[in-house]
Amino acid sequence: MVLSSKILARFLLVLAAAVCAVGMITPSLQGVEKNFVPADKAAHFVAFYGLTALMMAAFPKNRRLEITLAAVLLGGSIEIAQMFTHRGVSLGDLSADAVGAFAVWVPMWLQSLRSPPVVERRRRASDAVKEAA
Repeated sequence: MVLSSKILARFLLVLAAAVCAVGMITPSLQGVEKNFVPADKAAHFVAFYGLTALMMAAFPKNRRLEITLAAVLLGGSIEIAQMFTHRGVSLGDLSADAVGAFAVWVPMWLQSLRSPPVVERRRRASDAVKEAA
């Protein structure tokens, strides 16, 4: 049985989100990310870059900007949850989360500016077929 890429992406997304949430909320795990990434903000960037990319792969039919904003909201939710677990709340961490999420979205948005929307491409193809006939 072959798993579809969408199902695999959804599985990896749930796994990655759980690891990130536990790592970012649990007080005893504070600073563990320094074993992988030397700077706290870089760890937030990498985590949310990966989460956003997985979200886009898991839900390819959803709008990319909405997925990116959902990732930023997730980062905000984690910062709020940290208030209740006696960890420091940081706008810098939230900013790093947002930059990581938008680092996935911006190149896709720029590419969409280069190529016409699907409807326009279909109309052009239809016009080309009519002209050939």
